[in-house]
Amino acid sequence: MKKWLKITLIALISAAVIALCVWLIPLVWSLREPENQAAFENFVGSLGFFGILLMLGIQVLQIVVAVIPGEPIELVMGLMYGTWGGLALTLAGILIGSTIIYFCMKKFGIGFASKFVDTNGFGKFRFLNNPAKRDSFIFLLFFIPGTPKDVLTYFAPLTGIPFGRFITIATLARIPSVVTSTLVGSSVSKGEFLKSLIVFAITGVVGIAGILINNKFTAAQEKKLAGKAAENTDTNTEEKDK
Repeated sequence: MKKWLKITLIALISAAVIALCVWLIPLVWSLREPENQAAFENFVGSLGFFGILLMLGIQVLQIVVAVIPGEPIELVMGLMYGTWGGLALTLAGILIGSTIIYFCMKKFGIGFASKFVDTNGFGKFRFLNNPAKRDSFIFLLFFIPGTPKDVLTYFAPLTGIPFGRFITIATLARIPSVVTSTLVGSSVSKGEFLKSLIVFAITGVVGIAGILINNKFTAAQEKKLAGKAAENTDTNTEEKDK
C-alpha cells in the first residue's frame, strides 16, 4: 500500500512539474521581446508576494531547463526588484535549481542530464576530474562570462565535488554576471538609459573576452590531458616490451 502511495505521489508531482514547464517555458522564452517584458512586469507586480514566488520559480526552471535564456529573466528581476533585490532573488533561484541538478545527477547520472543539455559537451570538461585543481577550475569557469554554465552545472556533480562546495561555487561565482544584468534592468526602470547602455556595452565586451578565454583555457586543458594520456600509453607499452 505504501509503495503504491509513493508511486502515486511521484506521478502527481511529475505531472505538476511537467504542466508547470509547459506553461512557463513559452512564457519565459517570450520575455526576449520588450513589449512582452512590460506586460509581464505589470502582471507579476499585481500578484504581490505571489509574484515574487512566481519569479523565483521561473529562475529555478531556467537553471534546470538549460535551453531557457537567463539574461531576460535577470533583466526583469532588475526592472522589478532593483539591482540588489533582483540579484538576491536570482541567486536564490540559482541555489535551488543547482541543488535539484546536483542530487538528480548523483541519483540518475548522465541519463538525466541528456534530457536538458547536450551531453556531448561534457568531453571538454574532463580535466575537472582532477581533484587537486577541480574546485578552483570550476569556480573559474562559473566566474568567466561566456562559459557554458548550463552544461557545467550538470557535469560538475559527476566530478565528485562535495555538495557544499558545489552549491557555494555555482551560486557565488555567478554574482558578477548576474549583477550586471540586474543593474541594467534597474537602470532602465529608472530611465537611466545611458547608464544601461554603458553597462550593456561593457558586459558585451567582457562576455566576448570571456568566450575567447574559455575556449583557450579548455583547449589548453584538453591538450594537457591528451598529453598525459599519451605518456601513460607509452609507459605501458615500454613495460610490456620489457
